[in-house]
Amino acid sequence: MQWSRETEWLGLNVIAHRNFGKQHAQVEFEAYFRDGQHRSAHHELSGFINIGGQWYFIDPTVPHPAMKQPCICGSGKKFKACCGKYLKPVA
Repeated sequence: MQWSRETEWLGLNVIAHRNFGKQHAQVEFEAYFRDGQHRSAHHELSGFINIGGQWYFIDPTVPHPAMKQPCICGSGKKFKACCGKYLKPVA
């Protein structure tokens, strides 16, 4: 969190936006920033879920439930049939 506050954010470029039904989407983007004297870019493909009209980031670093367990989003579906389709396992 400290790093984010000390970083000068220079811009954001949305490369692609893909919808997967009404509840799931992916956004590919590059964020440009300066950290001290260095200019850098961060490229990411992020997953999102729509719950009650609000879009939420699906954090791929959070441990996932087993594929047959209820989904983390609270949809009532099994994880493998919901958000699990859009998340890669963390190595």
